[in-house]
Amino acid sequence: AIIGAGPAGLAACEILGAAGCKVALLDEQSGAGGQIYRGIASANAERRRVLGDDYVAGDALLAGLDHSSVTHLAGATVWEVTRGGRISYSVRDEARSLQAGQVLVATGATERPMPFPGWTLPGVMTVGAGQILLKTSGLLPPSPCVLAGSGPLLFLLANQYLAAGLEVAALVETTPKGNVGKALPHAFGALLGNRILRKGLKLLSGLRKAGVPHYRQATNLVDEGAEAVEALSFTAGRRQHRLECATVMIHSGVVPNVQISRSLNLDHVWDELQQCWRPKVDDFGGTSLEGIRIAGDGAGIVGAEASAEAGRLAAFALLADLGKLSTAERDRRAAKALAAYRALARARPFLDALYAVAPDFLVPSD
Repeated sequence: AIIGAGPAGLAACEILGAAGCKVALLDEQSGAGGQIYRGIASANAERRRVLGDDYVAGDALLAGLDHSSVTHLAGATVWEVTRGGRISYSVRDEARSLQAGQVLVATGATERPMPFPGWTLPGVMTVGAGQILLKTSGLLPPSPCVLAGSGPLLFLLANQYLAAGLEVAALVETTPKGNVGKALPHAFGALLGNRILRKGLKLLSGLRKAGVPHYRQATNLVDEGAEAVEALSFTAGRRQHRLECATVMIHSGVVPNVQISRSLNLDHVWDELQQCWRPKVDDFGGTSLEGIRIAGDGAGIVGAEASAEAGRLAAFALLADLGKLSTAERDRRAAKALAAYRALARARPFLDALYAVAPDFLVPSD
């Protein structure tokens, strides 16, 4: 059984399905793709243009669903996984269960909360929620729209909104000034993985060309409004600013979704750079419990492309677990995916240090 039909889960499906394994792919959404490729199977040409080439690349992963031995259980909400591989889930309010010989958890990431005064007002949404609306329904938020917070996903959504014709009133970045110094020791790895950096620079260039005001090192954020958000106030450049708006999209990075791994009491480690707990896994997603593997962002934030490679690595290990590959054959077939994964992961420590969350959002003073 594979839980999660995002990049890791779909990539694993392709390898396991091609080998004739009987696979149940459970996912809470109505269509495969996960958060990053949400709605990819039904997206029209205009939505694909707006969301960009990285989104369209998700098409290739859908091939994993074409194998007759793969059963895609869409709309399945998993609510229990036992240490013996029994999975309980619901589809349309009907409780069901299945028994798996091996379980791959590929549940991805969840957005980190970004608490500050007024963040619960109507009209304040997370960037992830904004992407869900855009990918599933082509919906845009009311304007003027301000994007606030830290991390590459903030820049991505701003560019997608611009491509869709939405006026982005401002980008208010909360990345602390001291993060640059903390990231420099990891710069060499970032240069080796410079394709990711080039993508980020391209996103920032798009915002500059569009003339979007960009406030840096913002602090003291406050969403103002009585019944709904009316303005975002903050301090930047030693000045107080107040931007009137109808929507504020907020983001302070993502963390692994560890609900299943915590419920199974698997071994976890504290990730100092990402400031979160993540399950302890080996190169093939193996955990402290035999029969349970974890791949993708659920094992530590690595991004969509690396998550797909992690799914492939887990799939090769599962084939070995099932006796379909020897250990030597597993290692031979997995070598390409392992090299690709490590190359994609090189820039991660630099990005994690550069976009580390401001202490005010980790431990609010109130």
